[in-house]
Amino acid sequence: MFEAFVLVCMLKDPTVCHTLKDIEGPYNKKSQCVQRAYEIAVELPDWMPEYIATQYKCIDDTNKMDI
Repeated sequence: MFEAFVLVCMLKDPTVCHTLKDIEGPYNKKSQCVQRAYEIAVELPDWMPEYIATQYKCIDDTNKMDI
């Protein structure tokens, strides 16, 4: 299972960044995760107009342990 994360940075000050974690996943396939990361980037101006998506990462959480 893959979880999507998107790094967003402020347009006026690119040193101010935040990591967004997708709340719709996790996804069975990495390709689904990548597609969702791109969807987040496209929708970002509607929700956070002062930010731009700069990077994404799909993390495989199958080996993750809940403690």
